[in-house]
Amino acid sequence: MLNQPKEFWNARAQNYDLTSGEVYAEAYDKTAEHCFHYLKQSDQVLEFACGTGLITFRIAPRVSHIHGIDISPKMVEAAQKKVQAQGAANVEITNTGLFDSCLKPESFDVLAAFNVLLYLPDLPAALTRIRELLKPNGVFLSATDCLGSRPSRAGFQKLIKSRTGAMPYTAFFTQRGLERKIARNGFAILERENLFPNPPNLFVAAQKV
Repeated sequence: MLNQPKEFWNARAQNYDLTSGEVYAEAYDKTAEHCFHYLKQSDQVLEFACGTGLITFRIAPRVSHIHGIDISPKMVEAAQKKVQAQGAANVEITNTGLFDSCLKPESFDVLAAFNVLLYLPDLPAALTRIRELLKPNGVFLSATDCLGSRPSRAGFQKLIKSRTGAMPYTAFFTQRGLERKIARNGFAILERENLFPNPPNLFVAAQKV
């Protein structure tokens, strides 16, 4: 069933770079550029829901190691092919969930989650786990469509699809609402900026406190 996250993203994997990757190319570029301000060459990074690696490989040259995880085997396969093609020795991509026990607490300097927070039915639990995985004073970087901020065609389509079971759960955050959720779960907001006109795509940099 496509309303199950793994099956939904598996079905999108083959054409993902030609659809979302091209439509939101400018937003992806802006996301990476904003991330650069918070990355150090010594950083160990975990990217949650890395997909096909559209941002992973932009970040990789700026850090020591980046481990991309995704629940979709086909997304992971596509990203792993890029690792091989690009010879990206400091990039690791695995078919792993956020709560997998192989991910140890306080193991990462930076945890990134791009375009996934709105698809999480229990965002507070995910934010608690993200905070757990970060080292003291670690940084959480995210970019998220805030479909509740203003009406948009994309938002309306996702509303219908998520309510009819054609796609997984989708949240309709406002920008301020999402920022408050992150802050209430153990983070200090360092930066917030909208990267896309409509639907708004909110970039947030936050530090573990």
